[in-house]
Amino acid sequence: MEFGNYINGDSFLKVRQKLILAIHRFKLLISCCTLCGNACQQHQLLCQFCQDDLPYFKRDLVGFDLLLWPAINQVLPKAQFDHLLCLGPYQWPFALWINQLKYQGQTELSGLLAYLLSQHWNNYLTEQKQRPASENILVVSVPLHIKKWQSRGFNQAHLIAKHFADQFNYPYQPELLIRDKATHSQVGQSGVQRRKNLAQAFIINPSNKEIHADHVVLIDDVVTTGTTANEICKLLKKRGVQKITLLSICLALPS
Repeated sequence: MEFGNYINGDSFLKVRQKLILAIHRFKLLISCCTLCGNACQQHQLLCQFCQDDLPYFKRDLVGFDLLLWPAINQVLPKAQFDHLLCLGPYQWPFALWINQLKYQGQTELSGLLAYLLSQHWNNYLTEQKQRPASENILVVSVPLHIKKWQSRGFNQAHLIAKHFADQFNYPYQPELLIRDKATHSQVGQSGVQRRKNLAQAFIINPSNKEIHADHVVLIDDVVTTGTTANEICKLLKKRGVQKITLLSICLALPS
């Protein structure tokens, strides 16, 4: 018999919440900051002092939506997404964490990155005077080709997106998008090369006949030229999606 059968639903939820809080506090006690090694206050991999020193974009200068920043708008003039939110530029420690996650298999960092994205998103909603439940929001992530997924063992965008969706109880469809074309690495390629490389690289899963969402939050780790997101957004908007926010850890503009 399930433990929940011994107590009513409300009491079970309270017990569950207390247990989750106790586990979280215990994790904080036995963990330390990945950057300085000191005790953590909110997340078990990052202390509050180091978090306050992270190289976030300066909100008082650029705001939350980077597409409203003229310098970014000039670099991404044909963006198919409606909003662009990133924590900061592609530099330490964001770059370190992303590389450790992708190439060293430190998958626990996906929870840390999702935690930072969740705080950023919550602050954005507060500024916009919106509540998380004010729209029918669907979370999706940039997919990997099956061969790369098999060789790496995971998709970092998927791990981050799953943690993020759980924070807000948003529906998450990890199988909505399929990377149908195995493409070459995008690193070091020009915008033209990236667009040619990614042309028709993605498809909507044939089993998904309809997308029931007013607003799609597309999650990726790094935005460079926006080409990957643009290809995906074209597909989503053809299926009737009205608004798409591209939410990423870093913005790494090509030199």
